[in-house]
Amino acid sequence: MAFPIATFAQDLTTVPLQEITPPIVECGTSGERYFGDLAIEYSIDSKGTVVVCTLYLATVLVGIHSLTATDPIYQFDLKSGESTTSGSLSIFLNFSPSISTLKADLTYTAKANNTSFPFKGDLVGWYVYE
Repeated sequence: MAFPIATFAQDLTTVPLQEITPPIVECGTSGERYFGDLAIEYSIDSKGTVVVCTLYLATVLVGIHSLTATDPIYQFDLKSGESTTSGSLSIFLNFSPSISTLKADLTYTAKANNTSFPFKGDLVGWYVYE
């Protein structure tokens, strides 16, 4: 399946539709994802059962939380200067061969144009072995 790049009838250039999937990483990995003024850093422990999430708005630390099987959801409503974000981060732990995931359901601002945007989806995945 493909979508046209332009709306001109004479232009038939197309771009293939691609599914965007989060990276699959090893246990013991750290990384980050960026959304406007929001940076989410994650650190997965060596067993894959604890994920520490650190949130920054316009480079200012505004939140940190450890997600575990008994505390799998971090709900937040954060502000730093003119930058804001609200929503939740959650982990879904599964034993291999299923993939464990860190998911986000949030709204963030882009300070450059003072506009809010929603994001809902997987940030990263990994395998948990027994």
